[in-house]
Amino acid sequence: MLPKNVASGRAEMTAGISRFGGEAADDAAEALSRDGVVALEGLWPAQRIDELALALRQSIPGAFDTRAPLPEDIWVVGTKRINGLVPIAGRMAGCIDLLQNPALLALLDKALGNNWVYESFGVISSFPGSTVQKLHSDSPHLFEDKTIAAMLPPFALTISIPLVDVDEVNGSTEFLPGTHRILQSPDSADGSVWNAVLRGNCMIWDFRVRHRGQPNSSAEPRPMFYATACRAFWQDSTNFVPDARKLVIGRDARARIAADRHRHFARARPMPGVVSAAQTFNRLVRWYAPRFHRALRRLARRPETAL
Repeated sequence: MLPKNVASGRAEMTAGISRFGGEAADDAAEALSRDGVVALEGLWPAQRIDELALALRQSIPGAFDTRAPLPEDIWVVGTKRINGLVPIAGRMAGCIDLLQNPALLALLDKALGNNWVYESFGVISSFPGSTVQKLHSDSPHLFEDKTIAAMLPPFALTISIPLVDVDEVNGSTEFLPGTHRILQSPDSADGSVWNAVLRGNCMIWDFRVRHRGQPNSSAEPRPMFYATACRAFWQDSTNFVPDARKLVIGRDARARIAADRHRHFARARPMPGVVSAAQTFNRLVRWYAPRFHRALRRLARRPETAL
């Protein structure tokens, strides 16, 4: 049960980060604009998050165990930390339901306008022994040398859904509130704030705000499912290789998208299959062996010879 002032929609300050219940989208959007980070509480039952964690462990065991197969698209984001993209299909199809939570959607509508889109889905895991990250922003300002850049509304947000309870032992994320409004962000962590985040809650932050993951001093991994939401004009060219499959959704997951919310998944690509493999092969032949490709096309168009 939420604290009374959180449940009523008023912000409560815990270590400096504003926390809101599900009915406070307006207040949460205002705090997000001011501080660059907010927490939404009580969005999902803890059991639902446990089910998602089990599905992720079965689909991508490397998100929980460094000795297991890792995600396909993966990069290191610090000592004993990985960031990998996650296809939303099969066991993971239920992620679509989480991402359509009414309170979450209301906040995203307020912060990004009605035509925002999801840009990527992934998991960030901090394993036992991980050290503190460097302070960073998820993206630089749109116009790094212009004063107006720090005055603009958000162009992209990170939605962080911890799959285990997060505290000072396994390493929460700490922030420097207001640094999304500064062109030259400080490298010092003086004044940083953090929250414990229970299963069923989430953190949302502006791509420009300075933050870092704290050390994981526990004996267990700390996986965090995340999604990026952004305005339709923007694409993430900072955090991914050009051909990364940032947003893959299977048919089973796509069928769970509400009719009035399909626009948010406009960038989604289908799970690879026979058709996509054939298309990729055809493209490679056309690009790298154009003469052979033209010969194959002529052969395919040749009428059968009468016997």
